[in-house]
Amino acid sequence: MYAAATRSLAIAILLSTAVPDASEAAGQIPYGTRAGMSVTIKAMDGIDTEKASIKVEHTRQNAKEFCVEYSLDQSEACVERTLKDVRINDVLIGNCRTAQFTNLRGEQRIFAGANLDHDAVQYSPEYRIFKKGERAYLDGSSGSGYPVDLEQFKALCPSAYAQAMTAFETRPKFIGRWYLDDKKICGNPDGAAEGLLTYTSREFLAIEMACKFTNVRAVGDRYEISMNCASEGQTSKERVTLGVSKGKLVRTITVDRKQTTFTYNRCPF
Repeated sequence: MYAAATRSLAIAILLSTAVPDASEAAGQIPYGTRAGMSVTIKAMDGIDTEKASIKVEHTRQNAKEFCVEYSLDQSEACVERTLKDVRINDVLIGNCRTAQFTNLRGEQRIFAGANLDHDAVQYSPEYRIFKKGERAYLDGSSGSGYPVDLEQFKALCPSAYAQAMTAFETRPKFIGRWYLDDKKICGNPDGAAEGLLTYTSREFLAIEMACKFTNVRAVGDRYEISMNCASEGQTSKERVTLGVSKGKLVRTITVDRKQTTFTYNRCPF
C-alpha cells in the first residue's frame, strides 16, 4: 500500500549506498551481543547478490578485546580460553534476492524488511527477522539474537537493508496506539477500553470494533482509508481520514451524515 510513497526515497538511498567488494574487506562483524564479541573480516564476495559471502576469522586480537572489554581480564589465559570456547562458522552467507541468510552460528534467517507496526506494538523491533520455518519474527531483544543477525544481514545485503530503512523511516505516522482523554486507558489491551484506538498498517481496533483495511490512499500529508468492519455481530464498510499534526492524531469520520473530526494523543506504552 505504501510502496509508491517510498520508492523515490529508496532509490536515492540505494544510489548513495557504497557496496563493498572483496578488495575492500575490512573491519569487524559481531557474533554476539556482549562487548568485544566480534570477528575480523578477511574477505567479501558477491555482496548484494544471491551469492553474498563474507569470510571471517576469530583472531587473537578479537579474543583479547572480549577479555578486556567484557571480562575485564587482561591475562593470556583469558585469551586462550576465549579462542577455545568460541565456536562459530568462518563464513557468513546470504541470498540478497530472497533475503535469506545463514548467520555465523549456522542458523538460517529470513530478513522480511521494515516492521511498519513498530509504533503499535510495544517492544517490537524496527525490522522483521524470522527464524526459517517460524511464523513469529524475532522480538528485538539481545536474547533473541536479533541485534547480531541484523548487523550480519546489513553486511551481506546493504542495499536491501537501505531499502528497508527507507520504508521504516517513511512509515505512516498514524500507526500506533492513541487515547482521547485519559492516558491511563493505554494500559488496557487493544480494543478493550473506550477512547483507545489502535491503528496498524493493515487494521484498526477500537472497543467492540475491528476493521481490516481494503484501501489506503495518501492525499498530501493525510491518508484516506477504506475498511471492512465488524462490530457487535454486524458488518459494515467504513471510511476514515487520518493525519498527524504536532504529534496528535487527527481523525475525521462521518457521524449522522456530517464530517466530524476528533483529536487523539499518542499512548506512551
